[in-house]
Amino acid sequence: MTKPARIKVLCRSCKHPTNHDILFNKDDSGETGDGDIRWWADHQVLQCCGCDDISFRTSHSDTESVDPYTGMPEEFEVLYPNRTDGRPPIDGHENFPQKTRRIYSETLKALNHNALILGAIGLRALIESVCLEQKTKAKVLAKGIDELAESGLLSKKQAKFLHAHRFMGNVAAHEMIAPKATELVAALDIAETLLKTIYILPEVAEVMKQKVKQPDA
Repeated sequence: MTKPARIKVLCRSCKHPTNHDILFNKDDSGETGDGDIRWWADHQVLQCCGCDDISFRTSHSDTESVDPYTGMPEEFEVLYPNRTDGRPPIDGHENFPQKTRRIYSETLKALNHNALILGAIGLRALIESVCLEQKTKAKVLAKGIDELAESGLLSKKQAKFLHAHRFMGNVAAHEMIAPKATELVAALDIAETLLKTIYILPEVAEVMKQKVKQPDA
């Protein structure tokens, strides 16, 4: 018996990218009436090789959506159920500055509703708001991320990840191309860790300090 093909995607149960067996695949393609635009799509039933969770993936591309960096048609991936569906705000988010809190809330809502382009724009705005709050000197986001890493608020690996993805770039922010869910969830994880480090952990540390100073009688 032939083994099913595999693909690595974000698992909704494992919460990180895992190998998935493609249990069923339906290819589809076509073109507009005048033949100017061609499109391709794959519709797949997937099973996680780690937890056996079943999900659905659709991947599509067309001759109109061309990657400006490679010149190849851009691939769009949608996963069902949405990988952030029902994800709540992190505990302590009420400690964020008002503007940052609003951007975070709206970004999370966008991702929870599978609005990937809006979610990508929101994540970029969220990191920019942190840079503004931390008074980084850089005028572009990439340099601001470097400053956050130099100050220890981001790890070098986290900064490298953010640099690697186009939706964090100045030009890419205007391309309106949705990144993959895996990229967005990873970026959201990094952003939430950054927000915890700046706005939540200091409050927790202060509460613990006060308890040490005032032990129970």
